[in-house]
Amino acid sequence: MKKRIKKFLNNFDGLALFLDFTRTLFVYMIATCFALLLNQASVMNDNIFGVYMLGVALISFMTSGYIWGILASIGGVIGVNFFFTFPYFALNFTITGYPITFSIMLLMSVLVSALTAKVKKAAAISAAGKKRAETLNEMSTAMLTAVDVDTIIGMAADSFHAANQCSVVLYLGSPMEDIKHVVRVSNEIDEQVFSSILEKQVACRAFEECRPVGAEIENATRNCKGTYFPIATEEKKYGVVGLLFDDTKLLLEDTYSFINVMISQTILALEKQQANEKAQRILLETEKEKMRSNLLRAVSHDLRTPLTGIIGSTTTLLENGDEIGEEASRKMLTDIQHDAEWLIHMVENLLSVTRISGGTTTLKKQEEIIEEVVSEAVSRIRKRFPGSRINVEVPEEMLLVPMDATLIEQVLINLMENAIRHSGSPLPISLKVSKKKSGAVFTISDHGKGIDPSRIPDIFDGKPQKGSSDSTRGIGIGLSICKSIILAHDGKIFVKNNLDGGASFSFVLPMKGGKEYAQ
Repeated sequence: MKKRIKKFLNNFDGLALFLDFTRTLFVYMIATCFALLLNQASVMNDNIFGVYMLGVALISFMTSGYIWGILASIGGVIGVNFFFTFPYFALNFTITGYPITFSIMLLMSVLVSALTAKVKKAAAISAAGKKRAETLNEMSTAMLTAVDVDTIIGMAADSFHAANQCSVVLYLGSPMEDIKHVVRVSNEIDEQVFSSILEKQVACRAFEECRPVGAEIENATRNCKGTYFPIATEEKKYGVVGLLFDDTKLLLEDTYSFINVMISQTILALEKQQANEKAQRILLETEKEKMRSNLLRAVSHDLRTPLTGIIGSTTTLLENGDEIGEEASRKMLTDIQHDAEWLIHMVENLLSVTRISGGTTTLKKQEEIIEEVVSEAVSRIRKRFPGSRINVEVPEEMLLVPMDATLIEQVLINLMENAIRHSGSPLPISLKVSKKKSGAVFTISDHGKGIDPSRIPDIFDGKPQKGSSDSTRGIGIGLSICKSIILAHDGKIFVKNNLDGGASFSFVLPMKGGKEYAQ
């Protein structure tokens, strides 16, 4: 009994009560005036109560519940007795036969009122059922396109809110830990209710016990206003969904079964997302293993030639140093120096890729001025190749791009070194930076012989070129390092042959707030 009183008080709406009273009074007055006009015109004198029955049906349709229709029925009987029964404009229920007649009329009026109200409620329930079926279909379709957990729980909360016409809170994980949650409320008061400690404790009990609990489920939950359902399977707990019903009178008999169906849809979407993430991790690990294998092949290929040259030159100098001329000795020492510098450069590359792909270090990105990064890279490459000519073009506006500056400099140095070493052209190389859409585009171009089209699809995989010689050493591993660094920055790298000769290597770094790569 106390629960019914509490539910009545929770559902009490003074404005709705006033509006229903106003509608009832207005329709009753219209029906009385219309009946008086018909009586004055001597039309339907013997059936005047039919006008009031029509009014009762209209009142039952326009108001909520049965009470207003019943009051209108009693008012109709009184109106017929007062206005249209002798003695006129006076109440008299003692005339022979009138009590029975008026009782039958009252019963008919009440039945019409009850039937109208029942039809209205059935229509409302049917509309609610149709609405929730449409919502479930939309939910199922939308869940197929969800790409992350945040999107899934947001869609699920929207669907619960739309289908049940109530405020909703959806927790991912235990409500007390509050790892992640979304709220969809009809008013600010409901949001305060969901944030209370009591509601969270009840929601946590639903999560821990894997069963529905709350105001509409059990009487023992005192002062709790929400109803909480676990989002869980026999093997795993995902979270809890809580609903704050405004009007429990319109709840369908299978409302809770429907909620469980929506929970199942949410679980399927979460499981699908987890499966996709697992597949992505497996694919990433496969790519890492593939890259490691390619790097090992490239290292074994690229290290053999310079090490052989260093050993051969040093052995010759040690064993036959007195017999070799000064010019030949100097050339051999110069070759040893160049090979040693190249080996140091390769070690730097290997350290860079180990830092990225080892999985233990997070890139320390910070906004860097593009012009400064490019200037440092060009300065270092000119020290290594004093005779090189490089044309640099950067935007006039200052571009700030989130990056690990040291690694991006390494990429620029690798690409410029490849262009200088392997283009086979004495013409200058160019380094151009441009801003397109939401990304900064770096392009290193040369005017040399270009790249064999058959190599372009896998040129960044670190595979050594078939039949390569000392002159082309390092290109495979260097480009593989570049790809690893750019991917670690959520960017893209690609290559193409120029129409007027030579090749262009480009990479894109997303700028702050950018969601699309530059094209």
